[in-house]
Amino acid sequence: MDSKRPFEIAECQQAAKGLKSSWQDMAGSEALIRALVAERNGDTPLALFWTEVHRALSVDNNVF
Repeated sequence: MDSKRPFEIAECQQAAKGLKSSWQDMAGSEALIRALVAERNGDTPLALFWTEVHRALSVDNNVF
């Protein structure tokens, strides 16, 4: 993901699928960790991307 350009929702959904297949029930945590690391490294657009991935995972798992 090139953090210098706006991200597409489809990219977030694809990343969410990839994390889900690799991390199963820990996928949301992994997305938030990646967002934290990106923000700490000063890459706010990438941090926003990973929080959107987390949101996509949360919507997918919404039980309410």
